[in-house]
Amino acid sequence: MLEPSEINAQLTNDRIDAVGRLMVEAHSQVIDREEPYDTGWSIGCRSYTWRSRKIIEAAYSEGFEWLGIVDGSLRFIFSVGGTEVNMYRGTSEKPRKNILSRAVRYPELNQYGLFTDLEEVPDLVWSFALETGPEGEVVALQFVGLTDLGEVVALREVPIDEFQAPLVSVGHEEYKPVSLPPASLGIRKQPRKEAEESTDDSTDRDAPGEDAHNQE
Repeated sequence: MLEPSEINAQLTNDRIDAVGRLMVEAHSQVIDREEPYDTGWSIGCRSYTWRSRKIIEAAYSEGFEWLGIVDGSLRFIFSVGGTEVNMYRGTSEKPRKNILSRAVRYPELNQYGLFTDLEEVPDLVWSFALETGPEGEVVALQFVGLTDLGEVVALREVPIDEFQAPLVSVGHEEYKPVSLPPASLGIRKQPRKEAEESTDDSTDRDAPGEDAHNQE
């Protein structure tokens, strides 16, 4: 399997991963804000919108000069280094039909042995495929170059584990073991209550009485 950058020099791993990070962050934020009446459909729609808006916002930010917006509508198409890219929720093995309909037909791509011998690399459909798990979490994100038949010619596995925060409790801190001195143990010779009463009696005996004070 070829790397996208082997076909198109503008599609570098750093750029692909940078967009992938935006998508994973946006989708994770949607999952974190899930409402009681949400369904898979409503979450999917909101995730698509948030991912789109996240990419649009980044396209006008410093450091993303290579990122552009081709179509900001619900059809949403953006560009990486001038190459059009879209996205869908699913796996690379089952791309959406509307994604494939944009591909240009190149029957010779069905024979992968001929691909590296082509003098001119044909146009492919470049897309991010976001795969989610039972709870809606992102389990895989791939950047693929597809033919109109859905055959994957180039692929980049986006390292999503580097983008997702580990599951830890709020306020979690790492504590180091501390050496404490051994506790002193002993047997009390006299119960506390009796010791207090004994002390009070001795105090009363030592204090001068009212009669002695009056005699003075």
